Amino acid sequence: MAPAHWSETYIGRPHVAGAHDCVDLVAAVRAETFARPWSPPPRAGSIRARDAQLGALAGEHARPLRPGETPEEGDGVLMRIAGRKRGLGHHVGVWCAPGGVPHVLHCQAGIGTVLHPLAGLPARGLEATGVYRWL
Repeated sequence: MAPAHWSETYIGRPHVAGAHDCVDLVAAVRAETFARPWSPPPRAGSIRARDAQLGALAGEHARPLRPGETPEEGDGVLMRIAGRKRGLGHHVGVWCAPGGVPHVLHCQAGIGTVLHPLAGLPARGLEATGVYRWL
């Protein structure tokens, strides 16, 4: 029997408004799994403000993968509502590949922490706008 993938320890963690959201999950994974502690800023209040906040974080704490660069376990995945034309993204998760299949571990309001195949995000109302390597 194959050992469990590290992402399985996070599945089911609850979303707690104002206390544990997608950014908090990324911070927990970075600290607990990859020994790279990170203190995220206070949450922005609206989707547009969150787009701007996460865009700034991407420039300050991470860089987009270069063309031809392969994602690695623990890279950040920036997402937005599928079909939304404005904004870089207001939702973030962690790239992982249990069984060699690209997935994103993320925390959704009303659901908690889930693991979804990257290719299946549109069916869940999300689209990935980029994968980022932490600086």
